[in-house]
Amino acid sequence: MVLFIISLCGLASTVAYRSMDPLVSSMAREFAVPITTAALMSSAYALPFALGQPILGPIGDVFGKGRLLIICLWVLCATLVLGALSPSFDMILALRFIGGLAGGGTMPVAMAMIGDRFPPDQRQVAIARFLAAALIGQVFASTLAGFLATTVGWRGFFLLAAGVTFVAACGATWMFREPKVAGMRAERPPFSIAAAFGRYKLVFANPKALLCFGTVFVEAIAIFGATPYIAEILETAGLGGPREAGMVIAGIGVGGLAYSIVVGPLTRHFSRIQMMAVGGVIGALALAGAAFAPGWPSLAALFAVLGFGFVLLHNSVQTEVASLAPSARASAFSMHAFAFFLGQALGPVIFGYGMHTIGSSAMLMINAGILLAVGLVAAALFARHGSVLD
Repeated sequence: MVLFIISLCGLASTVAYRSMDPLVSSMAREFAVPITTAALMSSAYALPFALGQPILGPIGDVFGKGRLLIICLWVLCATLVLGALSPSFDMILALRFIGGLAGGGTMPVAMAMIGDRFPPDQRQVAIARFLAAALIGQVFASTLAGFLATTVGWRGFFLLAAGVTFVAACGATWMFREPKVAGMRAERPPFSIAAAFGRYKLVFANPKALLCFGTVFVEAIAIFGATPYIAEILETAGLGGPREAGMVIAGIGVGGLAYSIVVGPLTRHFSRIQMMAVGGVIGALALAGAAFAPGWPSLAALFAVLGFGFVLLHNSVQTEVASLAPSARASAFSMHAFAFFLGQALGPVIFGYGMHTIGSSAMLMINAGILLAVGLVAAALFARHGSVLD
């Protein structure tokens, strides 16, 4: 039940974030802004998500991960409701920024809670199950957002995302409420900047910390830089619009779900280092193929392959993060999320500039090369340091 509620929280956070990608072109038309400006809706969530991590991680370690998770879910729910009612692009952008800060207290804290509750030999599978829920959220959000863009519109989908987040917030409030034990609150140590730096010092004392965080940063740029522009790419080529873009982007989640089904046998037959290398190769081949896809169905199939390769690489790195500093696990996962979402915030900016200078196909090929390099280099460097299970 605990893993189910934690996974529900991950699903809600993903729905709140990834729902934007198929809606970018629709919002650009409604508010009469360039597509590159509308694409900042994704960055407006990812950037504060990343920048809030250095603070949220230590807060979770000190005041309680469950308490932080509950508060952030309720704030995220409120931003979605207000966003659906917002009259201007600037107001929605500001609410996305606040929602991103709140989202920063959901995914990494949830993964840290899994690290606390599952032993090392069960941890990768547990994290993969959690990631599967997040990927279901991506499939749900991307597909439904694309379909609803032409019916109830993006505002209707915002309200739907708020409903999902409301259910998750209620579940977390019920499952992770503070235990009624006399003196419990008094026993918690006070938050201090020195203590926070001390926890991060523990994390970075592990020589694999920079490797973990650098890998997911570059990985995010390579994979998620293109997703806000899929609708624009399809419309320009006359291959579809928001509905088709939603199904293409959902392919990443479908591939990730396929990984979650086979993760048990994979971990029994392959090392995490091997899985990192293979994940990078598979993802790179899919991205390269996407540059020449003749239609949206083939592009969706390639994105499903991309999703499998991405999660194969990403989940292996996540499992290493869980063991960087067991006594400061929330801080470790917060730095992981900081790097990953900073990459997701920068990726659309880089891809958008490249798309309007050298073209989308060339940018997809470049991102494929980056993803191939990050998978192979990460595997080689992790092999040099050794994989841990503590």
